[in-house]
Amino acid sequence: MSHFIDILESLYALFWQDPTAQLIGFIAFFVGASAFLHKDDQKLRYYLTAFTFLMAVHFFMLDLWSTAIIALLGSARNYVSSLTNNVWVMMLFLFTTWLMAIPNSNNWVHLLPVLAVSLGTWAVFKEQGIRMRILMFLGSVSWLTHNYLVGSIGGAIIECLFIIINGRTIFKLFEEQATLR
Repeated sequence: MSHFIDILESLYALFWQDPTAQLIGFIAFFVGASAFLHKDDQKLRYYLTAFTFLMAVHFFMLDLWSTAIIALLGSARNYVSSLTNNVWVMMLFLFTTWLMAIPNSNNWVHLLPVLAVSLGTWAVFKEQGIRMRILMFLGSVSWLTHNYLVGSIGGAIIECLFIIINGRTIFKLFEEQATLR
């Protein structure tokens, strides 16, 4: 029990180091949580656009520039992928992410979002349904690891929730496919 209290106290102290940034992370939490409840791929893309924009603001405020750039590109990517699935547009987002984020990464931890965004980019441009959500699930594992290691409370919690909700939605989609067979 005392270990749990120690964790809560450290989270409390971390929150008050930059409460505005953490509050934006928590707002993103609620927007993002509702994203993966949707079985409709377009609605998922729109909610993820808003979520990743809020996370970009959160990371800028935490002075995590490479991560913020990746999140901002992710927001634009999610929106553009709702308009087109053109492979050249997808490649433009991938190369832009790599060119902007990798040189600004001064620690291996900052490469985890690059992996996550790369998986997500392929997912939103080239996949649908279960396959899209599985790639996003793997991206969430990368983001969770990053957010935990850099101290993003809201970011770590939302990725845990994404993994749970997205896993549940994947399971439901598998069930629906089995019923249709």
